[in-house]
Amino acid sequence: MATKRVYRTDPYAIENEAVVTAIREKNGMDVIACDTSVFYPEGGGQPSDTGSVTLNGTEQVFAVTRAFDESLVGDVWHTTDAPAGTFNIGDSITLCIDRDLRFRNMQRHCGEHMLSGTMDTLFGGVNKGFHMGDEYITIDIDLGGRMLTDEELDLAERTVNEAIWADLPVIVTWFDDYESSLALPVRKQVPHDGKVSVVTVGDPEDPYDCIACCGTHPARSSEVGLLAIYKREPNKGMNRIYFDCGKAAFDKLSADSRMLADAVRRYSCSPADLAGRLDAEAESISALKARLAGMTAYIKDAEKEKILAAAGSAGAAGYVYSSDVLNADDLLKLGFSVINEVSGLFLIMRQPESHTCLLLSSSEERKCGTIVKDNVKKFSGKGGGRDDNARAIFPSTADMDAFIKEISSQN
Repeated sequence: MATKRVYRTDPYAIENEAVVTAIREKNGMDVIACDTSVFYPEGGGQPSDTGSVTLNGTEQVFAVTRAFDESLVGDVWHTTDAPAGTFNIGDSITLCIDRDLRFRNMQRHCGEHMLSGTMDTLFGGVNKGFHMGDEYITIDIDLGGRMLTDEELDLAERTVNEAIWADLPVIVTWFDDYESSLALPVRKQVPHDGKVSVVTVGDPEDPYDCIACCGTHPARSSEVGLLAIYKREPNKGMNRIYFDCGKAAFDKLSADSRMLADAVRRYSCSPADLAGRLDAEAESISALKARLAGMTAYIKDAEKEKILAAAGSAGAAGYVYSSDVLNADDLLKLGFSVINEVSGLFLIMRQPESHTCLLLSSSEERKCGTIVKDNVKKFSGKGGGRDDNARAIFPSTADMDAFIKEISSQN
């Protein structure tokens, strides 16, 4: 006989007594089915409950990390952290769910129904996808390729919250088959074999929302608390909306509010002026980057002349050039501009701040990639490259200098 699912008749129940009816093993742990279960198995976009299972008559309590089923009329399976062989068929157990997680999922799932229904009522949008993640919920609303405006998102958010605060009833009605369920004005018809549960928010005669669903929901819309839309972005021609409900939304909005307060304190401005201050700072940073690029180009030109003047007498050991001003990437560009003008040159470029050594060669005898590969590990470094250039990075300047001394001696 299939598991009796307590959540279908009482979504507020948090524990129940049960008897183990079947056992599986996965990864060395027991996976059990019971005659009765308070656990909601993942499905319909809603994650499963988590919680614990106690072996009655003992002090053994194990975690239930996941609940799942293989059909809506079959057993509910509970993945435990109990070593294989812990449970036996016929064992008396107590199942207990994480109440906070269950209520959070009830808030979020009901809020998703109300937002999807609002998108349908206000704009004719069809929900084509739903995912309840750890940090937010997403729905994909299809408007035939049209993207929602900011004003429309604000209207939808305000409309949903007004319905939440109206304390509407949330009613779950079971029907023996899909055809019977059409007696209610369901928003989206999804043919389904077997019994069908329909969740109605508001008066069944004129509901705020009405759709088939197997998830858990609160008894009143006010228990959703609030709904906050975070952002909207295009996704395959649809509107992907990021949002959350209840305590999860409250916690994020509170964190965002504190972050905003900290930002306006740092910039000594009001929240309304913050965007302007950030724009002004971005312009200032852009101007500084342009000046830095000009100064870097000037330095590279000046240093190139110095290197060209001295590199001719470098010999087989190579010419070592060091800079604390130019970063490794600018040094590499400088090095290429030098070896392109001097044939047979082996150039070693040293960047002390990042402990980075660059090798560049226009000499067929000195192959940079091979030199790094053969020597870098002796000095706790890592790197690689091609014949004409290579890069090596070390944990300290001393290691880098020891590497340079070693390769300079390899004539």
